[in-house]
Amino acid sequence: MSRAPDIHALRELLRSCVECGLCLPTCATWAATGNEVLSPRGRLVLMHELLAGDPGPDAGALESFDRCLGCRACETACPSGVPFSLFEYGKDLAARARREGTLTVTRSPAPGWLLRRLDRPVVLRGLKALAPLAALAPRPLARMARSLPAAPERDRDLLALLDGLTGSRTGDVQPAAKAGSAAIGIDFFAGCANAGLLPASSRRLIDLLQRSGCTVRIPAGQACCGALAAHTGRPGDRARRHGQNRRAFGQGETARWIVVEAAGCGVELKEQYDFGPGEVLDATEALARLTLPPLRPVPLRVAYHAACHLEHGQKVTDPPRALLRAIADLELVEPEEAALCCGSGGVWSLEHPDLAAEIGRRKARALLETGAQLIVTTNPGCLGQIKGALAELGADLPILPLTDLVWYAGLGPDL
Repeated sequence: MSRAPDIHALRELLRSCVECGLCLPTCATWAATGNEVLSPRGRLVLMHELLAGDPGPDAGALESFDRCLGCRACETACPSGVPFSLFEYGKDLAARARREGTLTVTRSPAPGWLLRRLDRPVVLRGLKALAPLAALAPRPLARMARSLPAAPERDRDLLALLDGLTGSRTGDVQPAAKAGSAAIGIDFFAGCANAGLLPASSRRLIDLLQRSGCTVRIPAGQACCGALAAHTGRPGDRARRHGQNRRAFGQGETARWIVVEAAGCGVELKEQYDFGPGEVLDATEALARLTLPPLRPVPLRVAYHAACHLEHGQKVTDPPRALLRAIADLELVEPEEAALCCGSGGVWSLEHPDLAAEIGRRKARALLETGAQLIVTTNPGCLGQIKGALAELGADLPILPLTDLVWYAGLGPDL
């Protein structure tokens, strides 16, 4: 939460919970443990203690909120409209207790100094370079390395991967069924994870936007959105990144759209920033509004993993699915328990590695059961978490950014 909470307002919100339990099946920590203390309903019961504040927060209550993934699936499921701000308050108290050393947590496989620097692309690029040595690292660090998001760096490698899955590139070109779109000015938000780990996917997305009639600018001086600073209890760093980005995106003429490809960044940008007339859009929202290049058929069974920060945080549900359905011969499938988080949660998976691994394997099994030939998603954290879980299960099922697949359908044949 960016401002001091109104405790009276939080108490009023808490009264709206009728304890119906409809949120439980959407909570990944409850599904993994069966412990109602680690469920939304259980946490709201504990919230009464936290809001009392006297003689001080109970360690058990703080631990429960510390283990909350922040996926917001409970907010989507709640028939009474209980907002996630209640859980944010609990998570903020837990983060403060972490900093003060009054809350003992599971030892992270990554040292604290590294966790606090994961919002720097240069650090992420260094970790990516060391990933091939993961087999030589201790088991927790090896799992961290396996869970770094990755996609083919060279366009020809992406083409080879998807050509191999489809078997061929034959078929008539299918024009996108959309009205013509005028040239639109776009400011592209690079983000730390995509800039550090998925630069080729970002480049392909920009190519796709340009060929769809957009002019794209990448503002100089931009920084991480601030979400990772919030996750690691650094409100001052978060505020500094907010200021840096406001200055970067405020230079020159404001673009009509500010496009972001990481769902986690999108939540932060939409909720914490005011860019004036510029509208913040997830990449799938932007692409769904544009006239795309003609799309070739892609005869694949594709599983879509809905990133929590897109589905629940931004309430963006139709655009990614519409993009996939616009590709002829593509069979779109979704897993059982689709609302359950994959267990990434920014740095949450590094702070709670054992629980995150169990949640990740559950998601990976559900995706495998769809019989898909390919998985796509819209968030780098989800991509890495699911990739790592699939590796632990010994499954050879590729996972890509959704925009890479759309680029392949629309632009790959031109290369």
